Amino acid sequence: MSVRSESPVRERQILLVGPYGVLGTGVIDAVAENPKWRITTAARRPAPTYRAQAAPPHITVDLVDREGTTKAFSSLNKVTDLVFAAYVEKPTMAETVEPNARMLKNTLEALAARNVPLQRIVLAGGAKSYGFSLGAFNAPAKETEPRLIAPIHYHQQEDIVAEWAARNGASWTVLRPHLVMGPSLNSPMNLVTSLATYAAMSRELGLPLRFPGSKEGWNILQDTTDAELFGRATLWALGEDKARNEIFNMSNGDVYRWRQLWKELAVFYDLLVAEPLAMSTVSEMSGKAPLWDAMVARYGLHATPYDQIANWAFVDWMLNFREETILSTIKIRQAGFGDCIDTHRSFRRQLTRLRDMRIIP
Repeated sequence: MSVRSESPVRERQILLVGPYGVLGTGVIDAVAENPKWRITTAARRPAPTYRAQAAPPHITVDLVDREGTTKAFSSLNKVTDLVFAAYVEKPTMAETVEPNARMLKNTLEALAARNVPLQRIVLAGGAKSYGFSLGAFNAPAKETEPRLIAPIHYHQQEDIVAEWAARNGASWTVLRPHLVMGPSLNSPMNLVTSLATYAAMSRELGLPLRFPGSKEGWNILQDTTDAELFGRATLWALGEDKARNEIFNMSNGDVYRWRQLWKELAVFYDLLVAEPLAMSTVSEMSGKAPLWDAMVARYGLHATPYDQIANWAFVDWMLNFREETILSTIKIRQAGFGDCIDTHRSFRRQLTRLRDMRIIP
């Protein structure tokens, strides 16, 4: 059962930055289910055509460009809430810090220049704050963990939001999900679309479904976050006094092992499961673009280029991770958000959504 905020949300207008990544889609879906909220989206790319729902009002903007961002947001004057889920991927974590900090600064400065009456900010964080990008994890990770010396862009973004909010009379909330499962394309950390593509190609080639990761990756306990659950948590955070100026982990509320969850993918594509065999999907899937293009034509799929349908480097990272990745969610539950979903159900639902959108066969 969803936990709804008791705070009034009349005439609240969200600006969602980064709307069609795996996190943003969940926020859009949550708003569509809650008529008390209105939403405007902002991103470099236009709204995708594969979604059946009508897209909310959209602003095309390159957030790295400060002057361009100020100009693009010049018509905004009724925004009361900001949800920042934009992300730029770079080859190294150190290179990731500056552009992601700049995008957030430019967004906030553009809103301040317009005297936008911003009340609340939700910043999307993640498990990198606990060392996930380093291959280490102190599970179950709690929000009280000290920061790491490593360059992690979430740290800078949290400081930027807190300082800006203090100067401008707003409040903020950081939500830290992990491995979000939802429908999106060209998203650097969308595992479910990549795995669906891998399974669909296995079926097309008449092969059983084989887990391509390590023994540790097959067996360790992990958790994940459903995109729509993240969306509902976002609306809760925007309307809940106990969420003001707080950081919260969030996940589905259970844990999983790939040796159990893998069966859901096999059943979805009616495939036998072969013994796991560690391999580099970056290498082994690199020559599969012609196969994918043929499948798009054969099954009448949304015309997605092969380099956007899957991120094999992320697949390799996730399926070979050797540490338990579990976030403690006791803090957000004690604050009042008790919504949850079974991870097996979430995985099946997201696969079905991808098929309904004609993204996968």
